[in-house]
Amino acid sequence: MRELGWPSAMPTIDRESIVPIYQQIYEELREAILTGTLPEFTRLPPERTLAEKLNVNRSTVVHAYRELVVDGLIEQREGSGSRVARSAGQPARSPDVPWWITLPPWRVGSFPQVLGELAATEHGERISFVPGVPPVEPSPLAELAKSFARAAGDPDYVLSYGNSEGHPPLREAIAARMRRRGCATQAREVLVLTGSTQGITLVAQSLAEPGDEIIVEGPTYPGALQIFQIAGLRAIPVAVDGDGMRVDHVEAILRTRRPRFIYTMPSLHNPTGVTMNADRRDRLVTLAERARVPIVEDDPYGELAQPAVPPLAARSPDYVIYLSTFSKTIAPSLRLGWLTAPKTIFERLLLRKQSYDMATSLYVQAGVYDYLTRAYDPHVVQLRDELTARRAIARDAIAAHWPKSMRLTSGGGGFYLSATAPREMRARALLDAAERNGATFLFGEAFYAASGGDHNFRLAITPVSREALVQGIRRIGESIAALGAR
Repeated sequence: MRELGWPSAMPTIDRESIVPIYQQIYEELREAILTGTLPEFTRLPPERTLAEKLNVNRSTVVHAYRELVVDGLIEQREGSGSRVARSAGQPARSPDVPWWITLPPWRVGSFPQVLGELAATEHGERISFVPGVPPVEPSPLAELAKSFARAAGDPDYVLSYGNSEGHPPLREAIAARMRRRGCATQAREVLVLTGSTQGITLVAQSLAEPGDEIIVEGPTYPGALQIFQIAGLRAIPVAVDGDGMRVDHVEAILRTRRPRFIYTMPSLHNPTGVTMNADRRDRLVTLAERARVPIVEDDPYGELAQPAVPPLAARSPDYVIYLSTFSKTIAPSLRLGWLTAPKTIFERLLLRKQSYDMATSLYVQAGVYDYLTRAYDPHVVQLRDELTARRAIARDAIAAHWPKSMRLTSGGGGFYLSATAPREMRARALLDAAERNGATFLFGEAFYAASGGDHNFRLAITPVSREALVQGIRRIGESIAALGAR
């Protein structure tokens, strides 16, 4: 077998760069493999050896090699180390080999079970702080049932597909609501989606190709990260603080790199709950326009922010693709969201959506449109009040049952609380202990495109009753104490 040459093929790293070191190693080795500098079957250095040569942690090299494995560029076998994969990238087809063995490689993301966990409704006897769903109260069910009954009485809503772009009255109603939030949105710019997760997928596959770079927040929504990883996109993470995305880091990246888009959740960010301040919003839009890089604004919680904040789309309709959903304000089971996009790419997004589902359920759209015109606004007001009350209850319970060494993100709002354990305690260990004690939450690593989040975790304060909210926080506090006693 060929050996990796020293030092000519040695990856070089820039410790002053914002780009994570593991990603720098991954990129250099990837380029060397794709250009033939490292031919197929070339044996790569053992992870520990390369880590020592580069003076980095072994886990950094492990992460870089793992990305190359996911790309199908290297193979790892126990006892024989890592080597460049053969060009075909898949096993030879033979009549003796089952067909599913010869399927092409499939990316599933770093944490392939996360989306399923976020959607799960059964957690046994545990008090679950995992799913980001609206609380049971205030309930939209009574008025929603009336709206759907009215929609069901019209056969046109039940016995036809409807337009691929969406139900025209609903598109106009969405556009009108966005205009009230400061956007110059017209109905023709609204594309109704089967859930906003579909919109993230449409954008990822329509704006970029496998191998392209994008900018994301760190931490950010794990469902989006999984979609980006499956699409083969290379995420450059940017830190989030109490005022939102660190736009100065974005500026530094844009000086030397040309990502396909910037993905951000500026209002009631998931998982931290923070809202990007006005100065950073203005600066981010300015940078995007100057660099000719579009922004993907994921805004599922924007209508719940107090005080109200205009979306980024209000600042730059030509550079912002806006995504939102009724899952957080009405009900997740509706699977109804929307996007707005500049006319220059609207058709591209529409055609890709048509290849997925042709049209979003017209019956659901008609029912939600009826609800929007009759009962939606009072419900949203009640929901904001309930979220404020729950945050106060949760913070009081944390103050009573958790040690002061556990830190919460200050300020913020919305569905989540983001917590950080002390350095000597990992969130995964705490999760194991908490689940044994009857409570569960989402560990922090799932929210990071690169390494990070070992000591962070997220609590969704909405999926349980107020009483269970306090009880679950107490159980986690008992688990913290048990770990600290070891």
